[in-house]
Amino acid sequence: DAGIYLCVARNPSGTAAGRTRLIVQVPPVIAAGPAELAVLEGLEGLLPRAARGGPRPRVSWSREGAPVWGGGGKATVLPSGEHLLRDIQSTDAGHYRCVVENDAGTAAKVVTLALQREPHRVRGSLVGIINAYELGVTTLDASVLDDPHSGTTAVRSSISSIPPAVGPLMRVLVAVIAPVYWSLAHAGGDAQSGFLLTRGTFRHESQLEFATGEGCQGPQACRGPGGVPGLIPLPASPQDFSERYVHTGVGRLSGGSVQSFLQDGRIIHAHCDHTIVYDPSTGLQPPRVQHVRASAVEASFDPALEELRFQLRASLDAGANRDQCPPGFILGPQQLYCLDINECLQSPPPCAFECRNLRGSYECLCPPGMTL
Repeated sequence: DAGIYLCVARNPSGTAAGRTRLIVQVPPVIAAGPAELAVLEGLEGLLPRAARGGPRPRVSWSREGAPVWGGGGKATVLPSGEHLLRDIQSTDAGHYRCVVENDAGTAAKVVTLALQREPHRVRGSLVGIINAYELGVTTLDASVLDDPHSGTTAVRSSISSIPPAVGPLMRVLVAVIAPVYWSLAHAGGDAQSGFLLTRGTFRHESQLEFATGEGCQGPQACRGPGGVPGLIPLPASPQDFSERYVHTGVGRLSGGSVQSFLQDGRIIHAHCDHTIVYDPSTGLQPPRVQHVRASAVEASFDPALEELRFQLRASLDAGANRDQCPPGFILGPQQLYCLDINECLQSPPPCAFECRNLRGSYECLCPPGMTL
């Protein structure tokens, strides 16, 4: 209905005419569009703005409350109202608010800009013996994608040349190679990146022991109940877990966790210990305590290809007590790292019969024929 209207009036005495312009004011409306935009690092990103209203709306952008001006350079508001960002980096990620307004009203919309990194390729090798089957040299290929928005690293990996006789068991042993996740996990806060700390080269030994007595130690062998060699029962699926890593010496870390597995509708628990040894020549010192958290853990074995595939999301943080030795440890020389306390040597002894020292703890054992 907007436009110029002509009014003509006539009578016997003559004619008169007049013109008037009708302006219809329409409150601005922002068209529906994506609420999140993911852009590869280093490329350009265009935050869309499709709005209508009358008179033509004025457009302004802000990021985290700070206005974005329309000049040139890295950030530009185009005459069309779209927001152009050049050479996008991690510091550009965040929430951008578009406001359109005219004399009839105001409308606003928030668009989230996320940085989409290309995954890094990682390759490693595993050597060991499981249930008397020698793995030889197996190849580990991994795709690692850091996601600062969620504070995690997505790890997708495969291990080739796994004998079918032990392939299903390797699904359990995904927990044993957790130090690999430690080296690749997204480091938040004061946590020290495992990859930078070790330059990607380290040796680790792990031991996994189920509450029922079955156990596995790598890279050597697995055992069934009572130490008899045999195949450990296969849990159906590993669960989310977290592990604590303690700096126990120069170029040495000690990790431990309680793993949970789902088998036949019930939860089975296992205790997992790791020792990581690396060349400390980088000069970097990790916090005394760090925590690895793994979620969305999935694992499968393809017997035809003799390949184990698994994926998870991992994060690394120092926690609130990063500079304090956990219970069962004391500060070592120069207060740089934590030393394990051998509780079995304390007086009086903590156990009535046999005492076995564990990292950060101890275990009381009974003579044959007796139980706790």
